[in-house]
Amino acid sequence: MSIDTPAHWELDKVIPGQLADPVEDGDIAPGVLELRPAHTPVIYRAGSAAMTVAAVTGKAVGITARSTWTGVGWFGVGLKSSCTLGYRYVRAHDLQEVLGGMSKGADWNKVHETRKSRWRFLGWTTAAVAGLNLTGWWALVKYAGMTALDWSWAIPPSLTATAAVAAVTLYGRYRATSPGIAPEQIVADADNPEGEEPYPIAWVTSGGQAADCLARALFAEGADYRDVNTLARHPWGWEIEVVLKGSTPGKVQAAADQMESHMGLPAGGFMVEPDPRDQSRIVVRLVQTNPFADMARPAVHAPRSLSVHDTIVIGRAMDGSLMELTLDGFCALIIGAMGAGKTLGALRTINEALTACRDAVVWDLDPIKGGLAEFGDLMARRARTPEECEEALDEALSYITARGQLMASLGMGDRWHATPEHPNLYINIDEFIQLSPKGKTTAIKILRTGRQYGIYLIMAGQEATADALGDAIAMVVAYRILMACRFEDVRIAFGPGAGAQGWRPDRMKPAVGPIANDAGQAMVMGGPFIRAIRHQFNKYTRDQISAAVPERVAAGVPSMDADTVLKAGATLTATGQRGNLTGRLDQHDHPDAQLIATLLRAFTANDRDFLPTGEVLLPALDAAGIDGVDATALSMRLRKHAPGAKSDRRDCPEGTYLRGWQRDAVERAAAGLLDPANTRQDPGMQAA
Repeated sequence: MSIDTPAHWELDKVIPGQLADPVEDGDIAPGVLELRPAHTPVIYRAGSAAMTVAAVTGKAVGITARSTWTGVGWFGVGLKSSCTLGYRYVRAHDLQEVLGGMSKGADWNKVHETRKSRWRFLGWTTAAVAGLNLTGWWALVKYAGMTALDWSWAIPPSLTATAAVAAVTLYGRYRATSPGIAPEQIVADADNPEGEEPYPIAWVTSGGQAADCLARALFAEGADYRDVNTLARHPWGWEIEVVLKGSTPGKVQAAADQMESHMGLPAGGFMVEPDPRDQSRIVVRLVQTNPFADMARPAVHAPRSLSVHDTIVIGRAMDGSLMELTLDGFCALIIGAMGAGKTLGALRTINEALTACRDAVVWDLDPIKGGLAEFGDLMARRARTPEECEEALDEALSYITARGQLMASLGMGDRWHATPEHPNLYINIDEFIQLSPKGKTTAIKILRTGRQYGIYLIMAGQEATADALGDAIAMVVAYRILMACRFEDVRIAFGPGAGAQGWRPDRMKPAVGPIANDAGQAMVMGGPFIRAIRHQFNKYTRDQISAAVPERVAAGVPSMDADTVLKAGATLTATGQRGNLTGRLDQHDHPDAQLIATLLRAFTANDRDFLPTGEVLLPALDAAGIDGVDATALSMRLRKHAPGAKSDRRDCPEGTYLRGWQRDAVERAAAGLLDPANTRQDPGMQAA
């Protein structure tokens, strides 16, 4: 360390480099003092100046570079956003969102005209800017003393470009500092001076924005609320829970059209499902696209792989849950306009499952059309005229009476329990409104009494009015399935007030030509279905069903049980029915049971409906070990169980005009033996 000593110090009293003791009259403190020359190093000063210049210059360059890069970034953001908005402008995307898509020709025309008008506006704007630049150049030449062919022509375009770059950069800075603004928006929600105004759901990018979008629309319609929370984001749209305050689900549902307009949703895209336990809570579904677009085509079931007691998946709900039901007890009313998907959606799906059941017999009735023709021989009975439908329904009604008498003897208790030996009967009636008055009356009787005895109607039609049904029976049916229909159908099929609770299938659209719209979608009430939510039936094709028919026929098509058919006085027609009857006789302990069973086996073995007594039947009895039976004894034993039954004479392969017995007479004797208390005197010859 070097210092300059004051002039009055007594340096002769100090020893350089050593400790100096103070003198009595001196003022020098104790210490070590080292003397050095007093001068400033040149290199030190030069280095300090250079470092100072470098530091200041580097800081300036860094600040300049960072500012330039930030400005370039803002310009890039602004340019990208301006291009996006410009493209949406010239393509009229904003108009398309208001229209909710382009589903008809009028929508296409509106968009086309809007696009042309906007291109014309841009053309006029470009011409006006060019005119202003030309005017500025002329003013510089005329009033500023510039030459027409020097750089004066570049000044107005440069100023215009500078103004444009500045505007784009400032807009980019605004967007970069507003993270909540969607790519399609111009102004962020937080910066909107009209902050309570609704905006399209297409602008939404997060769950919070979706809740805010719905809240604004509710507020605009005067539906006050306590809370709005987003539950889920689906590929088709949003699912949001609302807790109402001073409002009702009906009030929200009544404003559905206005809500769709506020949020830019397609028609029918605003759906409400109230909580049955708390009417202040509703789930709102904002549907932007088809909720079932990703639904895979199902595989058909294997032959006889199902039972009516199984839980079977027949479709899917729009929230992703499965559409499941048990076919035992399934009696349905299906209503939908033309193109709604009644036959190709609901009936085809239900019958694909029914015809795969080992304990279900299925009939196909259609008084005016082809019905479910693709199922072919899987249908045990088909009717295609009002008269044929009448006959089939009369027979089904006789089965109800017969089963009422049989249930006790079969040990079924209070309700028919379907088994492969005693199956349920399901009768499809497509276009039931075209039934004759007598047919409608019979159908109503079956509806009211058939469920207890395993006989069920599945009716489909375009209307649910009392006149169309023939009686006010909608609420009697266990399952009511409404597809795209009228509001009057909703009130009759679902009950008064159902529409206010969100049951609005009338807001769905049927297919129009190749445009599917909401075909195949339905709202279902009954059984486990208590939610006002859309379902989609499985999408089976005609080719899938047609390809499955041969395999199912080869595996065996269920038929009505012999007990029911014989008790109803009808004639057995199916091999399964006859085999069932013979098996029951084998297990019976009556002395005549073995005799009648042997006769029935003879008819089956010869595959004929008439057999001569002496040439075929009596030898069959002898071969079975039943002795002592001649023609007279055989006649007496058969008439004991089937009073009024008579033998007959016919020509047959064994000879001419031979006496013998008809198969149906022997079958009536079998029925009388199995249930002697209800033996019929004149059972008739009606086919099963």
